[in-house]
Amino acid sequence: MRVKRHVRKYRHNKLYGDKLVITALAQDQSISGIACRGARTMLGLSQEQVCAQAGCGRKLLNDFENDIRVPSLEKILDIRRALEQSGAQFFLTEVGIAVGVRAGSASAKSARARGFSSAQ
Repeated sequence: MRVKRHVRKYRHNKLYGDKLVITALAQDQSISGIACRGARTMLGLSQEQVCAQAGCGRKLLNDFENDIRVPSLEKILDIRRALEQSGAQFFLTEVGIAVGVRAGSASAKSARARGFSSAQ
């Protein structure tokens, strides 16, 4: 019962209103570790693959994704560029950074990706 009341309150929040503003993230804007991990997972890339493209160490990427440390802005942008070249897209919303992948870039490992590929 308590959960249902909480859900009802949340549905009346402004996020469920008429408009949710979503804009493309500026090229010089950094991403969070959570957004990085989300994009990497949706693309089906390993940390090693992203590190090879971004020119950074796996420990740095792992620490970034787990909010242990924040790399320099230059390294974050290198990681972001590597993810974007693989098909990730980053957007700015009222509640934070949203992540998506271009059509055909999603990993077939996930159930969601398999559903998309069978629908086409």
